[in-house]
Amino acid sequence: MEISVRRANIKDNDIVPELMLQAMEDVIFDFIQKEDISEAIDFLTTLYKKENNQYSYQNAFVAVSDKEDIVGVITAYNGDKLEELRQPVLDLMQKKYNNTTIPEPETQGNELYIDTLSVSPMIQGKGIGSILINKILEFAKEQNYTKVGLLVDIDNPDAMRLYSRKGFVKGKEIEFAGGEYYHMYFAL
Repeated sequence: MEISVRRANIKDNDIVPELMLQAMEDVIFDFIQKEDISEAIDFLTTLYKKENNQYSYQNAFVAVSDKEDIVGVITAYNGDKLEELRQPVLDLMQKKYNNTTIPEPETQGNELYIDTLSVSPMIQGKGIGSILINKILEFAKEQNYTKVGLLVDIDNPDAMRLYSRKGFVKGKEIEFAGGEYYHMYFAL
């Protein structure tokens, strides 16, 4: 199967939010205060279709098969803009779910921050995650970032191995949205 990577667009909203949810189901359930997959996808779809927020199509790249199917997604944004990009998420949480929680910062800034990486379950293990990571590293270099960072769940050794193989280094342990994570980074 041939895979290409392109910038996401607003018309990809029929599949991308569902893929994004795979990468952060527990976090989104916490944001909407219930374990409801349909509601979680609606939440992400609303944000995906809006500009200037963490989960906007503006911050996403998609992996596309030779049959034009979207099979993976990676979202990344300037870590220095976390507060600005997070505000629409917090606003929606409060307005629609009466949730005033403010999660801990995912990034300390000074990096292109990878928020989500997800590959369709039907084709995981075929290198698509690596292709998406390579695209983000290439994009980061083009945009003159000096570092790419992300969080990895301490209880996800497979993800830890993937990022380590790609050259990411384990940084400090942090708490985020009730979970324990390692901040990993790739110096450019």
